[in-house]
Amino acid sequence: MSGATQPGVALAATFTSDGLADAMARRLRETGRELRAAPYGQLVEPLLDPGGVLLSHAGVNVLLVRPEDLYRGAQDPTAGDRLLDELLSVLSTAPTRSAATYLVALAPASPKALADPAAAHWTEAAARRITEAVDRLPGMCLAPLDDLTDHYDVPDTHDEYADRIAHLPYTEAYFEALADRLVRLAATTWTRPRKVVVLDCDNTLWSGVCGEDGPLGVEIGPGRRAVQEFMLDQRARGRLLCLCSRNEEADVRAVFAENPAMALTLRDITAHRIGWSPKAQYLAELSQELGLALNSFVFVDDDAVECASVRAQLPEVAVVELTRDSAAAPRQLAHETAFDQLTVTDEDRLRADWYGAEPDRRALEHSAADYEEFLARCAIDVTMAELSDSALDRAAQLTTRTTQFTLAGTAFTVPALRRLLDGGGRGWTVRVSDVFGDYGTVGLVLARPEGDVLDVPVFLLSCRVLNRRVETRMLRMLCDRAREAGCTTLRLPYLPTRRNAPARQFLEQLSGSAVGADDPAGVLDVRVADWADAPALAP
Repeated sequence: MSGATQPGVALAATFTSDGLADAMARRLRETGRELRAAPYGQLVEPLLDPGGVLLSHAGVNVLLVRPEDLYRGAQDPTAGDRLLDELLSVLSTAPTRSAATYLVALAPASPKALADPAAAHWTEAAARRITEAVDRLPGMCLAPLDDLTDHYDVPDTHDEYADRIAHLPYTEAYFEALADRLVRLAATTWTRPRKVVVLDCDNTLWSGVCGEDGPLGVEIGPGRRAVQEFMLDQRARGRLLCLCSRNEEADVRAVFAENPAMALTLRDITAHRIGWSPKAQYLAELSQELGLALNSFVFVDDDAVECASVRAQLPEVAVVELTRDSAAAPRQLAHETAFDQLTVTDEDRLRADWYGAEPDRRALEHSAADYEEFLARCAIDVTMAELSDSALDRAAQLTTRTTQFTLAGTAFTVPALRRLLDGGGRGWTVRVSDVFGDYGTVGLVLARPEGDVLDVPVFLLSCRVLNRRVETRMLRMLCDRAREAGCTTLRLPYLPTRRNAPARQFLEQLSGSAVGADDPAGVLDVRVADWADAPALAP
């Protein structure tokens, strides 16, 4: 495994985790990554050792805590309290000592602990304290395990004999399921998230063909209802839902309007393509309409031919060929990695509503005499707030999701952002709203003064607010910050990529010279004085 070049995963647990480590290592090898495990039973020690497995890499640290392993019995409950206090103290500073992202999982209590009222009470309280502590820490996330046995159909969780003789508390089947869950969650930190779910209708959202069976003739039993509820959960997590169906539009609309078993409504659908053209063409049109790249799309369809066609023509789209067994469909979706997501931010929850207001924005643009009037009537408000600890997770998410207007052209973890802020660096989040609603936090700027130069390693803006001159206001505000710091020059490092054409266009307007996607990384210096009364850049 020494040939692995990608950031890997480190594992530490309060119990013997050999079986889990082996199962995780097998899965990680498929991605060219390695697993490193801390010594048996050690959790606090590797969190303090700069050369240990947890603090010496920039991947993902998985911490497995079974609270009862800290408990020292009813005869001396304060001993367990002291161990728990020590663990929480070390956890509170761990993200500042490491470049890794942390996953903390609370392993299930043993039947023996649950049968002892004193132990059960203590472990429950300890789990609650750990959960509350982790929830407050940027760069540290809880890995949910409550649904693991049902999700993976694990018949037996605990191995009481192995726990007693080797402190190996779980069955092989449970360790395999746990390994899959943890590796999938870890993988969300090194893969870009999918933002759009495009759904077929017949034999996907319902059983039957609406054009033949009618709106009340299609069947929406528990399985199909669960599929729809799964998609509503995806929407709540920030993904846009779209329809792509070979049907007459009136027939599809009739099912949504008339069938009382539907969980989804047309209000939940951001955009649709319903007709008889190829679905690959419809997906490309939806990508253009939404302004989102096809590599952020998931396509869900029951038809093997349609799925094969989309895979062949649009390989960047994640294709889910959904089973026609309605009872099995929800479980299949739960196992699809395209839907994996580690965190959900407030901005994620706003996203679908923002896209829902986009038709009103387009109507205003068409009714305005010119673009200047449109911008004025939108009443766009832009604010820059000092980057706080509580906003670091959203800031890191922005660097992962923003691929078009980003000068750096790369993603940053929470620890990486912390390092940029160390030693005098400052950061600001950018929030935008207009007459139609709040876009949420859509931009990020990080800067560090070096003499009379303000170096700006991060300058990015979500594609949702492009062509609104928000980037110009950001630059003006940054110039104000530069003047406050006594700087006369803004230094904007940039890395041209295949995706950041809008950022390159912005640089070209600033510099007056072309920047190509294949050009090497460079630096653009902007004189702060030139932006005192400079006109706004064209959208």
